Amino acid sequence: MLLSRHNALLRAQSFCAKILHYFRRRDAPAGSELPPLTPHILNDIGLSPTDEARLRHKWPSQTTRHPYL
Repeated sequence: MLLSRHNALLRAQSFCAKILHYFRRRDAPAGSELPPLTPHILNDIGLSPTDEARLRHKWPSQTTRHPYL
């Protein structure tokens, strides 16, 4: 009796976890992304060209593509 109750609890938790995973993976609605950072916008914000280069730089650890693995 205790074993069947434990199995039912595990099945219910697994089902709820799948539903939560689905809702967390939903994509953002169309049109909710930020506009591209043009030099004009960066100038309005007050960023220098050095700051712009720093924003656009991606360290190897920030990407999921690792060609040597």
